Amino acid sequence: MTTYKEEQDGLWAALDEAFPINTKLQINLNDEVTKLEMSRISEALREHDGNQTKAAKALDLGRVTFIAKAKKYELV
Repeated sequence: MTTYKEEQDGLWAALDEAFPINTKLQINLNDEVTKLEMSRISEALREHDGNQTKAAKALDLGRVTFIAKAKKYELV
């Protein structure tokens, strides 16, 4: 007689076999967020001729937070 745990493990194994995970589609969310943040900060700085206060306001960030992020990504 099989236990509930064995049945559950068997079902998961069958699902994994029927629907394998495509590793090519996996992304690193932290990397994606970093790329987006860098892009938006850089774009805001360009649009506001390097004025950090205006760029921060355009991104709805506090000036100190904006400057910290810009320095983190070496954009200023």
